[in-house]
Amino acid sequence: MNFFIRNVLMLHILLLVIGFSWIHGGTRPDLLMPVIPWLTVLVLEYLLVFPQAKSSETWVEARRRVWRSLVRDPLLYLGLLLTVLLVIPFFNVAGEPQFNVQTKEWRIPSPPYPGLPFCVNPDEHAVLLLWYVPALIAVLAARHGLLKRGKRLLLHALCWNAAALALLGFAQMITGATSVYWGAETFSHFFSTFGYPNFAGAFFTLHFALATGLWFSRASGERLGPAAAGVTWPEDDSVSSPHWLLIPVLLNLVAAIASLSRAAILLCGVVFLVLSIYMLVGIWQKSESGGHVKLVGIIFGVLLLVVLSFTIFAPKALKTELATITPSAVFERVSGRGQYHARVALEIFNEHRLFGVGGWGYPHFAIASMTPEERKAMQIQGGANVHNDTLQFLAEQGAVGFGLMVLCALTLIVPLAVQSVRTTRALTSTGLDAIPAKPVWLYHLPPEAVAVFVGTAATVCHSLGDLPFRSPAILTVWLLSFVCADGFLPAVRSSKARTSGE
Repeated sequence: MNFFIRNVLMLHILLLVIGFSWIHGGTRPDLLMPVIPWLTVLVLEYLLVFPQAKSSETWVEARRRVWRSLVRDPLLYLGLLLTVLLVIPFFNVAGEPQFNVQTKEWRIPSPPYPGLPFCVNPDEHAVLLLWYVPALIAVLAARHGLLKRGKRLLLHALCWNAAALALLGFAQMITGATSVYWGAETFSHFFSTFGYPNFAGAFFTLHFALATGLWFSRASGERLGPAAAGVTWPEDDSVSSPHWLLIPVLLNLVAAIASLSRAAILLCGVVFLVLSIYMLVGIWQKSESGGHVKLVGIIFGVLLLVVLSFTIFAPKALKTELATITPSAVFERVSGRGQYHARVALEIFNEHRLFGVGGWGYPHFAIASMTPEERKAMQIQGGANVHNDTLQFLAEQGAVGFGLMVLCALTLIVPLAVQSVRTTRALTSTGLDAIPAKPVWLYHLPPEAVAVFVGTAATVCHSLGDLPFRSPAILTVWLLSFVCADGFLPAVRSSKARTSGE
């Protein structure tokens, strides 16, 4: 009971992510509407009423602390501006483009107030509010309402939630399911709760990176960093064996591959390679101490197992997808070369630079700029999207809306990067570079923080050739990752504070 009371806010943030991820990957607004708004209200309520309190604080003092930090957070005001920007189009609805049979031209109706944000279909545009508002509130709640231990616990819970979703996907494959929950509906492509395999691939790739960082940190003994003046590391609150974390590591890895998303397979391979090199180099540097040779063997064993599985046991469908991954194909997908959607999205953006054409407005406006062949191709599954998050967000939200989205993300990324730099500088200044396993500044950071940077970077790369940020499950976890990483970083006092004896 005490655990629930102490972590009630964290549990509700987790429930919000569970709602987004288990309800068809967050892509069914009709099913999300009865659940997500209520969970969002509860998260906001517990943030303001029952935030996690320090051992020396009363509930009243904790609430005051949270409120003071919340009102100073630029993310709060950027989020409010973005919300207002998304609400205005409901009062400024434009008609859908119409084709004049006589003139053979498309006519695009103007909204009632041409200089303000508008949308074509209010129901479709409302989906953006269902994505962004809960995600932003969850991030604000985790950032200000959770202590470091709460952030650490949340990241663990997110990885185990993804592992459970991976098991659902494997059960679907084994049983030959034709729909997400074995219903009467039939889907041509799906994995786990995601009706779009590329969403599944991006989701599991991100969680594979996060889970790997958690496992390596505890398994290698890097859970707590080296002592240094002015550096206070979080307390080690782990109680179970670190190797239990290999379960979400392996499940998320296999699930990312089993999704048959070519982008996810490629990026998961890159993440796997980068983190493997990072782990092996770090352990090799301290192998003279004798206690980590076993861990090196485990990592090599996992690497060998994965490679053999790919070469021997890979199903035909996976081998087919792997054969299509070529340098030229990757370049064309990322650059938009030869893809008419990239050209059309830029044309729409050039005509509506400030505010775009509203949520999901791209398919409505795109047809006016397409050839008959392109419009025919647009009718296939997924053909109504740009498959480049940046271009589609620019076309639909314009420079102002997309700029606010980027700024919201930067308010999370920049503080984490600054804190990481302060940590490495504080440890470097004490001469800890001479310690084995600290060959470069990267190894001064907790592995969890390194994994967050690697995993989130992979999602950004994925967005250049697809649309992972149009899945609220991915978007929410991606944002929360930066907040949770702070739970593993130490508190670093400035040199001025140390010299003054503070």
